[in-house]
Parts: sequence; structure tokens; C-alpha cells
Amino acid sequence: MIQQNLSGQVLSEPAPVTDKDIEAIKSLKDPPLVELTLDDVYIRKVRLAGDRIDAYGGRFRTESLTTLLKMTCGLPLLIGHRKDTLGVARFFNGTLEEYNGAHYIVPNFYWLKKHSQAEDLRISIDGGLVTQASISFAFKRPTCSVCGEDIRTCIHKVGKTYMGTAEPCFYYYDEVVRINEGSLVYKGAEPGTGVELNLKSDGFSPREKFRLKFGGKIFLATPIENSPIQPMEVR
Repeated sequence: MIQQNLSGQVLSEPAPVTDKDIEAIKSLKDPPLVELTLDDVYIRKVRLAGDRIDAYGGRFRTESLTTLLKMTCGLPLLIGHRKDTLGVARFFNGTLEEYNGAHYIVPNFYWLKKHSQAEDLRISIDGGLVTQASISFAFKRPTCSVCGEDIRTCIHKVGKTYMGTAEPCFYYYDEVVRINEGSLVYKGAEPGTGVELNLKSDGFSPREKFRLKFGGKIFLATPIENSPIQPMEVR
């Protein structure tokens, strides 16, 4: 299992609250315990995951975006991934949108006007102080675009162009298991993509690697210039 963080642009344009929005909020799993009206909530949107190749050489399949959008529904929105604090907002519904030639999920999120910090949050978003929202997700398989195998064990290198391919090698985020939580963050997105990804665990890295066959077994190896271990001079 691979854990990653993904962030995208918060859209500061005020989104008018409609009866359809209120009904969508009411239909969430674990819905609000009190009756909400049009005057009770603020709503904004965030452009998150898309099918464009990101700075780490990964991308989502276009056909997977609908499922990914559904996974965001009902997630709480925290501040800076601090799980020891209460959520300030919550994702619900959303759309698939085209932006700069790529497709993205654009989930909505709402927060309550009666919250003690509601106006501070609105002013920070609309004034451009809070520009990013992030979700933490888990997936099983980074699939190589060249051979269709797991990029961790195949021979291809992310970013390298191979004969017969129209673009440099990348990998797909396949078999997304879950989205863990969402947060408002302050780090900017990767230029031109609106998406920033950080690999967090599993030891997965798309950096250069090669395979060695020894004793009937295949071993993955990292080139010496990429290794933190300095070569030893042998006399």
C-alpha cells in the first residue's frame, strides 16, 4: 500500500448556495444533526486530482476520476493534516471539469456560518491567503505507461522516452483504496498542473533503477550516483 498527499487549487469564487446543495449535504453519510438552510453555510470548490502527468511522473486515468470524486464526499476538511483537531469544513458532491487541456475532479466543501472562525476562513480563502486544499490517499499499484507492469519492478524509468512511445514514461495511480482525509494547506501547487504530490511511505520512488539477475533471482538496484553510500577505493 502506498500513501500519498495530493493538493490542488482552492477556487475563491463565491459559490451561491442552492437547495440542491443543502439536499446533497443532508444525504451524506453521517449527515448534520440539525436542519440546515441556505443561510447556514458557505460553499467553495477546489480543483484537485487530474489526468495530467504531475511533477513526480504520475497521473490518474481519466476513467478513474468519477470514482475518485465520489471518494471525497463526506470527508472532513482539517487544517494542515492535524488529526488532533476538529474539522473546519466538509467535502460534498462536485463535478469533473476540463482545465488547460486536462480533466480534474472539483469537489465542493462547506462550512457553517455560525462557527466561531467561519468569517476568518471565508476572508482567508477569498483574500488569497488560503489557496490550497490537500487530500491523503492510498493506492496499491503504480502502473508503468510503457509496459503495463508495476513501475517499482519493471525496467523502465519515469521521464525517459522509449522507442514507439509518444511521450516520456510515466505511471498511473491504479487501485486507489481510499482517501483518508482532507486539509487546507499553505504549500503551492506544481506550476501548470494544479497538483502537488508527495510520496510518503512504502519506499516507492520513481527514480532510476535497474535489475540484476543473480542465482536465479532478480534484484532491483539503484545506480551508485543515486546512492547515499560513497564508493570505496579498492587497492
